[in-house]
Amino acid sequence: MKKVQNVRSKQTSLRRMLTTVACSLVFTFCNNPNQVDQSKSDQNLLVGLLAGQAQEANKDFVLNGQWNEFTGNGTSSTTILTVAGKSGSKGVLLSDSSGFGGFSSCSILEKFENNSGFYITSNPINNGACFAGDTNKGKFFKVVFFKNLEKVNSYWYCNLNATTSKSSIEDAVAVVDNSVRTNPGSSGCGSFSWSRIEKR
Repeated sequence: MKKVQNVRSKQTSLRRMLTTVACSLVFTFCNNPNQVDQSKSDQNLLVGLLAGQAQEANKDFVLNGQWNEFTGNGTSSTTILTVAGKSGSKGVLLSDSSGFGGFSSCSILEKFENNSGFYITSNPINNGACFAGDTNKGKFFKVVFFKNLEKVNSYWYCNLNATTSKSSIEDAVAVVDNSVRTNPGSSGCGSFSWSRIEKR
């Protein structure tokens, strides 16, 4: 009988010790200064998700969509520009004009850099830029752009080598930007004004 009581006493003692250790571990874990509380954890998750969304959105070309196109400070648009581009793949630019004798064109969006404010286009190699007599089939052009601060959803753009096409993307990227942005509505794109686009 005495042996049974000793065993029970030792078991009870062991249970108390385990309970004490378990409580100590829980207390230590719950009061660990390196542990992030739930609200902070949720906040960190939200920040991470937003950063991921911003990074994903940056893969899209900032000029994607449909735009009314103007010459300089002009107030009437006769051209609709449609742009579609995603990082890592070729895109397209379509210019549909009811002015200039109904001139329209198409080009391939080869490369763009939203942060640097430029993109590279090429005229399709077989049929050119979708108009008769294109002498720049398969050639490349560098276009620079910047946000129009005077109007929401509007940009200025300038084709840097409109009259001197390049034979490769690398050559087009290397074209030096000599444009002037101080008065784009009337000058600064070579001897011409910049073109202006406004979201439709």
